[in-house]
Amino acid sequence: MLDCSDVLTRRLQNQGFDVESGTAGFCTGIRNLPSQVYEKQIFVYNPSYLVKSKETDIDDVSPEYSLQYLEPTISRGATFLTFVNHVSEQIEGQNAVYSWIPHMPSILFTKDKIVAANKFDHYPDYDCGYLVPIVAKNQLQIPVLQKLRPPKPQDYPRDVFHLFWNGHGDSLGVVIKRGRGELIILPQFKSNEDVILTFLHRVVPKIYNLEIKTSLKEKYVSPEEEKCKGEIEKLQFRRNEIEDRLEKAREELAGSQRAKSLVIGADSTATQILIYYETALKQEDVALFYLYKIIESIEHKYGGESQGLGALGCNSEWKLVKRIANASYSDIRHAPKPGDVIKKWSDTEIKTCFEATEKVVLAFFASLFKTPQANPPPTTE
Repeated sequence: MLDCSDVLTRRLQNQGFDVESGTAGFCTGIRNLPSQVYEKQIFVYNPSYLVKSKETDIDDVSPEYSLQYLEPTISRGATFLTFVNHVSEQIEGQNAVYSWIPHMPSILFTKDKIVAANKFDHYPDYDCGYLVPIVAKNQLQIPVLQKLRPPKPQDYPRDVFHLFWNGHGDSLGVVIKRGRGELIILPQFKSNEDVILTFLHRVVPKIYNLEIKTSLKEKYVSPEEEKCKGEIEKLQFRRNEIEDRLEKAREELAGSQRAKSLVIGADSTATQILIYYETALKQEDVALFYLYKIIESIEHKYGGESQGLGALGCNSEWKLVKRIANASYSDIRHAPKPGDVIKKWSDTEIKTCFEATEKVVLAFFASLFKTPQANPPPTTE
């Protein structure tokens, strides 16, 4: 574990992982490697800030350990997981924090709110399907602030797999396979530590086929182990079920939001209301005129004030906006001209009018989604 929190290290140790922690030096100014890199199979790098951007400025307190063995170690089968966190406002510093990693592609700044994730559902990407648990775009920190320039993949066997990309097709996360090992590069998540835990518990066993037992002691499962494993399997099943339901609910929510936009956009009064409201927000000095126009538009929609009030309610809010607006302008039905005398209103009054108008508008939108009641069939005696 390099530049990971002590809290995470302790959690992993308590869960039975053989963990050593240290720092590459860019975050602290002091390099302190915990052991020879060729003695490890899993490396996790999670830098959070930048102190030294030059290798020569880092004080190495563990000179007996060297990073020069890291590249052949990866080639022999080690896995290196790193997160491209935003650690510097300067691109040179941003790259310096990661450039020491073998096979690390160069980093560029971006600001992407739209991100796509690999579903690993077609060839050759399904060869990396074991990474599904950590390729979760809903857990990313948005916007993503860094993109990558990975090498061009070879056709066979495929050695570069994109995990995340932006709307332009630029890579935001990638797997680079070298020899028998690989470099997994992920963007910053809301919680990198949660992703690290998922990686160690759910991805690493698939990479290294850890379920194969090599000794009689490992093959024997004690009653307490069996109990714990059973509980883990139940919780894992529940988590998978919840994640599936959560993903489905998100898709349904997105569909509902699109449908809502279509319904509101198809109503001419609703469209005009939104224009008036945006104008009111942008033109504070005449905001009440446009808030009044919103009420007036709804009134015309229903054929009069009493009909509108009967359909939507919001009586006090409706009348409040009209009363204050009429008191502000000499002729509320026409937009004020330059030089017109306008009664000033307090911040509290304008805030109250915006809130009242919003309540009326939301009630009007709700009316667009009400199913008209069918006429009852005629009765006969």
